[in-house]
Amino acid sequence: MPDGIQTLAEESTAKPLGVVEGFKRFLLWLGGSLAGITAVLYGSGYLVTRAHLSMLGLYGLVEYGNDHFLQEGAKFLVSVSYDVLRTFLPLAALLALLSGLGALAFLVGGRALRGTRLATKAADLRGRLAAFGWWRQTAFALLFLALLWHSDRFLDAFEQPLGVLNLLYTEPVRPAPTDRGAAKLKALLLAGQTERLNDEFADLLVGLVTAGVLAIAAWRVSAPWRSRIWLAAPFLAATTIYLITLPMDYGALLRPVRYPIVTFEGELHPGAGPLFLFSRTGEGFVVWDSAARRVVFMPADGVKRAEIRDVGMLFGSRREGVEGGAK
Repeated sequence: MPDGIQTLAEESTAKPLGVVEGFKRFLLWLGGSLAGITAVLYGSGYLVTRAHLSMLGLYGLVEYGNDHFLQEGAKFLVSVSYDVLRTFLPLAALLALLSGLGALAFLVGGRALRGTRLATKAADLRGRLAAFGWWRQTAFALLFLALLWHSDRFLDAFEQPLGVLNLLYTEPVRPAPTDRGAAKLKALLLAGQTERLNDEFADLLVGLVTAGVLAIAAWRVSAPWRSRIWLAAPFLAATTIYLITLPMDYGALLRPVRYPIVTFEGELHPGAGPLFLFSRTGEGFVVWDSAARRVVFMPADGVKRAEIRDVGMLFGSRREGVEGGAK
C-alpha cells in the first residue's frame, strides 16, 4: 500500500512538470515561427522596395524604416497568395476530382476483375516494374529535359523586369508590337497598362510554381539513390533563384506607382508640378516634379505649409490613378 501511494504521488507531481515542459516547448516553437515569419516579411519587403526604387531611379535618394519593409512584404505575400488561389485552386480541385474518379474506377475495376486471367497478368506486370528501376531513370531524364526547357523559357523572363531602370527621367512612350524584353515592360509601365503587367507577373508566378513542382518530382523520383541531393540540386537551385527574384519582379512591375500629390507654401518653389511626395523626414521632403521630370529635395526649414490634395499615378493616366486610389 505505501508503495502504491508513493507511486501515485510521483505521478501527480510529474504531470504538472509535463504540462510546464510542453508549454515551454510551445513558446519556443511560437517564438521561432514568429521570428521566421518576420524574417520572410522583412526580406521580401526589402527586395520589393529595392527593385521599385531602382525602377523609378530613386535608389539612394529615399530611405525607409523597418516598418515599411514589413508592410511591403506582407502586401507582396498577400497579393501572391490571392493570385495563386485564383489561378491554381480550380486546377487543384479538378485534379483532385479526376484523381478521385480514377481511384474509384480502379477500385471497382479491381473488384470486378479479381481472380480473372487479366488481373493475374496485371499483377505480374506490376511485379516486374517494381523489380526493375528503369522507370526511375526514364522519369528523371524526362524531368531534367523539362527543367532545361523551363530554364530556357523563364530564366530571361525573370531577369527582364530587373533591367527596367530610372523611369522617372524617361520620355513617355507607347508600347509597340515589336517591343521585347525590358523595352516592352518599360513601355507598359510608362503607359500605365496595369492589366498587361498583371499578365506578365502571372506568367512568372506560373513559372515559379512549375519549377517547384519539378523540384518536388525530382526529389521523389531520386529517393532510392545515394546521389539524390546532387541530382536534385539543379532543380532546387532553379526554384530558389526564381523564389528570390519574384519579389523584385513584383516591385518593378506591380508595386503601385500611386503617390500623394503635395503643394508647398514657403520660400522655396520647386516647380510648376504636379509634385509627387516620395518621402518625408525631419530634414525635409523628397518630391518629384512631373512637369520637369526631376527629383527635388525640399528642406524642412524652407517650408511653411505642406498640403496633400489627392493621390495620382506617376505614369499613364493620372485620372485612372486617382480613381483607383479612391476605390
